[in-house]
Amino acid sequence: MPQSNSILGDLTVLDLTQGVPGPYCTKLLAALGARVVKVEPLKGDVARTMGPFFHDEPHPEKSGLFLYLNTSKESITLNLETATGQGLLKRLAAKADLLVESYPPGAMEGWGLGYRRLAPLNPRLIYAAITNFGQSGPYKDYKSPEIVAEALGALLYTIGLPEREPLKIGGNAALMTGGIAAFSAVMVALHQRDDTGEGQFIDCSLMEATVASQIHSSIHAQFGDHDPGRRASQLSKTRDGWVNVGIQQATWRPFCEMIGRPDLIADPRFADQVARRDNAAAFNEVIEGWLATQSKEEVYHKLQAIRSIAGYVATVPDLLQSEQYRQRSFFRPVDHPFTGAVLYPGPPFQVGDQPWRQERAPLLGEHNEAVYCGELGLPRAELALLRTQGAI
Repeated sequence: MPQSNSILGDLTVLDLTQGVPGPYCTKLLAALGARVVKVEPLKGDVARTMGPFFHDEPHPEKSGLFLYLNTSKESITLNLETATGQGLLKRLAAKADLLVESYPPGAMEGWGLGYRRLAPLNPRLIYAAITNFGQSGPYKDYKSPEIVAEALGALLYTIGLPEREPLKIGGNAALMTGGIAAFSAVMVALHQRDDTGEGQFIDCSLMEATVASQIHSSIHAQFGDHDPGRRASQLSKTRDGWVNVGIQQATWRPFCEMIGRPDLIADPRFADQVARRDNAAAFNEVIEGWLATQSKEEVYHKLQAIRSIAGYVATVPDLLQSEQYRQRSFFRPVDHPFTGAVLYPGPPFQVGDQPWRQERAPLLGEHNEAVYCGELGLPRAELALLRTQGAI
C-alpha cells in the first residue's frame, strides 16, 4: 500500500496503459509512494503475454516484462467498450489525481472518457496520454514497436558497423525513454497543480522522446556539418571479455608506461585520439599482449586509476555481482506467488533519504473487490453480475 509519508503518498493514479512506456511511467510514480490502480482489459495488459517467462512457461502471471514494469500496483479489470465499464471508470476518475492511458488517439474520446469529458467531473485531474506519435500529425495513427521507434527516431541509424546494415539496440531503450519522458511531464504537471489547483492534459509522443535523446543526429549533424552515421566500436579483447580502453591525450603517456610500452608514446600512428581511432586495428594489435593477461575488470580499474575514461562490457552476472550496485541496494528481491523471490532493478534515482517502494506486481483483477465494493460501494452480488456480463 502507498505510504502517506512518502513523496507521492497522497496521490491516486489510474493506470490504463499497457506494454512498456506507460507502465514504466506509473511504476516510477508507485516507487515514490503513489497508489497506482492498474485498470486492465479483461484479458490483461498485453505485456502479460510477452516473455521472458518464468521457467519458460508462458503464463499471464509469469511474464518477466510485466512483473518488472508493474511493481507496487493494484489491478482491476474493466471493459471500457461497455456502457457499464465507462460509467465505472468515470466514478474512479472523479476521485483520482492522475489518469495515464496509452490507447490510440481518439479511442478514449470515442468511449466518452477523454480529458474533455472527465475534467468537468474532476477539475484537478491530470490526464496523460502516451501514444506512438502524439495526438496530431500524419503519423498519429501508426503503430510503433521498439524497432520502429529506434528507426524513425534516428537511433538505429547510429548503431552498427558503417559498412553494414543498422542494428537494433537490445531491450526497449526507446520505449523506456518514452516512459521516463511521461513521468517527467506528470511531475511537472503536479507541481503546477499545487500552484493553480487545476489539472491538465499531457500529450506524450514516444517518437519525440526518442528523437530528443538523439542530439548527435539532429543537432551535431547541423553544427558539425557531417553525417553522424555509424562508426565501428573501439572495443578491445581481454582474457575474459571486452573493454573500451578510452585513452585521452593526457593519459596516453601514463598508459604506455603502465603497459611497459614507452616506445608507443612517439609512434605517429597513435599521436592523438583521432590517429588512434583511425588506426584502431593497429592499436589493438600492439596492446593485445597486455590485454590478454588482464581481466576486463582489472583493465577498467587500472585505466580509471590513471584517470582515463574507460569501461568494460558487463554481462548480466557482472551487473548482479557489482559492488557498486550492491552498496546502493539497487537490485532488491521481490517475492511473487508465481515466481518466488527475484531480483529487480530499482528506480534510476534516489530522492534524499526517501525510501522507494518495490512490492510485487498484482495478479490480474486481484483488487476488483477492494476497489469496486470497498471504494465504490458495489454489493458483492453486483460484482458477480458484472463479471457474468463481461463488464469487469
